[in-house]
Amino acid sequence: MLSTRICVACRLKKAQKDLIRLTCDYQSGEVRLNTGAKGLSGRSCYICRRKTCVEQALKGTRIKGALEGRKVKGRPAGRSVAFPLSQQLIQLVYRECTDTDKTCQNTQSKE
Repeated sequence: MLSTRICVACRLKKAQKDLIRLTCDYQSGEVRLNTGAKGLSGRSCYICRRKTCVEQALKGTRIKGALEGRKVKGRPAGRSVAFPLSQQLIQLVYRECTDTDKTCQNTQSKE
């Protein structure tokens, strides 16, 4: 059975393997691209591999909110996330996108 997760941008459920996973290291608070490497643990969030979802997630604070978790009124925040994300991490996330910049006009064959 496939694990499903929710994209932080479009809020659609998709198979975990079809999403980009960002993980906040619980010790340092640093956000990293999680490619399934061993040794990276902490709270994670998922983004669709579509460029529009990546742009929407990076534009606001959705990633930060998802990685920090729920806030309880009257209690201090349990996690702190290194935010804004580094430019290097943002570039890595964009490389994971599967959609291309081509439009329908560019991909149609001319006969």
